[in-house]
Amino acid sequence: MKNKNIFTRQNQIILKLFEQAGHPRKVLCIVLDYAKVTHTALCCNGTGKVLKNPFPVKNNPAGLELLLKTVDKLCRKHQIEAEHVFFGGEDCGTFTLNMIYNLRAQGFLVVGVNAADAAKQRENHQASTDKLDLLGIANMLINKRGSLAGGNIGAQRALRSLTRHRKQQVKWKTATGNRIHQLVDQLFPGFLDERNSAVPPFSEASLYLMEDRFSSRQFTRRQDKVLLRQLKGQGLQHAEKAVVRLKTYAREVLAHPEELSGLLQTSLACEVRLYRCLLENIQQVNRESAQQLARTPAAMLATIRGIGITLAAGVSAEIGPVGTQPSLRRLCSYAGIVPRLKQTGGPEKAAVIGRVSRRSNRILKDYVVQCGNHLGLHGPADLLEDHRRRSANGQHADFGMARRFLRIAMRLMRTGEAYVPPELQTGASVEELREYYLQLWPKLLDKWVKAKAAETAFAPENPLGQWRNMIQEMYEIELLLPAQK
Repeated sequence: MKNKNIFTRQNQIILKLFEQAGHPRKVLCIVLDYAKVTHTALCCNGTGKVLKNPFPVKNNPAGLELLLKTVDKLCRKHQIEAEHVFFGGEDCGTFTLNMIYNLRAQGFLVVGVNAADAAKQRENHQASTDKLDLLGIANMLINKRGSLAGGNIGAQRALRSLTRHRKQQVKWKTATGNRIHQLVDQLFPGFLDERNSAVPPFSEASLYLMEDRFSSRQFTRRQDKVLLRQLKGQGLQHAEKAVVRLKTYAREVLAHPEELSGLLQTSLACEVRLYRCLLENIQQVNRESAQQLARTPAAMLATIRGIGITLAAGVSAEIGPVGTQPSLRRLCSYAGIVPRLKQTGGPEKAAVIGRVSRRSNRILKDYVVQCGNHLGLHGPADLLEDHRRRSANGQHADFGMARRFLRIAMRLMRTGEAYVPPELQTGASVEELREYYLQLWPKLLDKWVKAKAAETAFAPENPLGQWRNMIQEMYEIELLLPAQK
């Protein structure tokens, strides 16, 4: 039977550092309470003995130099090897990253701990001072808790920055769209309903019309030829029908007071320009995210029908590189898609299942639940059926499919294989697999072509490129790229 440690959440890197030191006294822990201008540092050994009381450290090159000199002096005084020194602090804002990366560049391990967990380790829960906070963080670090501060620098870190930036931009775009709706409801009620105006809402034609002298009164006075030319110039299909419908509908709505026209039109023009800017930003981030995703094993997630580049990038960015991913059980808990469980009163008492915890990575939760929903709408036949079965049984199908998706995703990322339905995983003939890959290829290629990252994704050095070459050799088929067609 495999030996298990009761401390399942210990950081394995810190654990190894303590083992190499031979004794906790030979480990130096530098605890940092981060701040924008001046950090506070405390030095102790692995037993918890304070070697240097709290002292200020400026968040600049001079502060970094002071910190390194202090470490050097303590190491010489207590016969501690430099490789047995590590730093740690609470997970904070971006103002801490430059200090963290400079310490890591010196070869030191820097750990981040959860602020809520560190607060529970304080000896006094009624007060909060720099020293009490430092002691709480020190308890976490000596108990070997925490994760690598600043994350792993590389494609995965870039992907996380991009996907989180995109999520914020989408939030702003939605807010801008809501403000546009409020202004249009006054200037031309019902214009953003295609059934009324025959113009798709927020299309190029719609934005063009709203950007300049937009109101129901203006539309009744515009010449048909000019309006038709403008709509055709914006690529609107059935422009003639739209012109007739717009002019007719403009006479059917209640008009706003003439005195408010200038104010409302100016506000609407500003919001439309902002909307266009955000839309362009999101498109640019999407292209860059696709380029970064193509270089990572998570590119294999796009081989699942119903999972696009955006969802694959978001999930991958939050669960991290393959080598640092936790177990599926912990990952589901981290994503907040498993309910709480409480069992007490002896083995005769049944467990009580509660609500899902609010303490989770809400960004990851949003992505994986979306993935579960997409699998129930557009996924492969086996996953589509599983989603329907869960719904019929009264289960939360999106959450259940989210857990199954994470299991599949982790396997694909670790093995570098494409998704294959269960019925083809065992006992399938070469002809059946060949036919499956030939059907999969056009849809997979289309995802990357639309993301403008096909060349990067299927480059020989990247995971999808290696998979493509392997499939072509094994099954003697041609998976043509756009340049080869």
